[in-house]
Amino acid sequence: MGELALTHVVYSGAPDRQWRHRPKSYLDHWCVVLARTPAANGALHEELSFRSLALPYEGRAQDSEVITLYLPRDQHAADEQRFDRAHDLAVSQDFAPLLIGYLDSLVRQLPHVTPEHAASLEMPTRALVAACIIPQSVYHEAARAPLGSVLIDRARSVVHQNMASPDFGPERLARLLAMSRSKLYRLFENSGGVAHFINRERLRKAHLRLSSQRETLSVHAIGNEVGFVDHSTFSRAFRREFGYSPTEARERGIIRSFPDEPDEPTQG
Repeated sequence: MGELALTHVVYSGAPDRQWRHRPKSYLDHWCVVLARTPAANGALHEELSFRSLALPYEGRAQDSEVITLYLPRDQHAADEQRFDRAHDLAVSQDFAPLLIGYLDSLVRQLPHVTPEHAASLEMPTRALVAACIIPQSVYHEAARAPLGSVLIDRARSVVHQNMASPDFGPERLARLLAMSRSKLYRLFENSGGVAHFINRERLRKAHLRLSSQRETLSVHAIGNEVGFVDHSTFSRAFRREFGYSPTEARERGIIRSFPDEPDEPTQG
């Protein structure tokens, strides 16, 4: 990612282990470390920390997965001091979920993007880390793009979990995201609004199911399962979105991929 590096390690049956880091002249990066450890109840315990490789530290863990983002030490002197003061500290709970979501998103998406695109993520990623590690207003503007991306991913996940309910709409989405209505509407104001986002996700899901050769449900039943009670309303909305009817999508076996659209919000 330009001058940044991301590593993702998954351990199988890893033992409990201890380590001691001793600074070396050629290792002076900072790193954001997300470690997941299986708990006794089967859940995963997540710990997000920030470290400077220019400073010593010790650790002990039985991690099953570790994601590490490395940032080179080429910040302004004042920023270097602030970063070093955050060494070996857990990230604030106010910001940890956003940074965890962003790291998981990078792990999923980076294998599928070009080197040029990956390099373009360097500056917004730096800004997001700074905003989470050193939460000052000077970083907030630069960090809006990756923050907005994480919130959109969360919104998409919630919509997919609830789209079968015809009554699911912006107000319920805001409640499930623990977000004010005004903030949610600002997040999607440049891409047609919240209702448009929900409707588009319903139609995309319907299209993917209709184009699957394994799908046996009728067009009407699929429409119902993505939240459209009335078949004619579903057909009209589908045609407006894709330019052809649900029946044509099924008959032709039209396969479409739905990457994140370029006009999706970059603020929030």
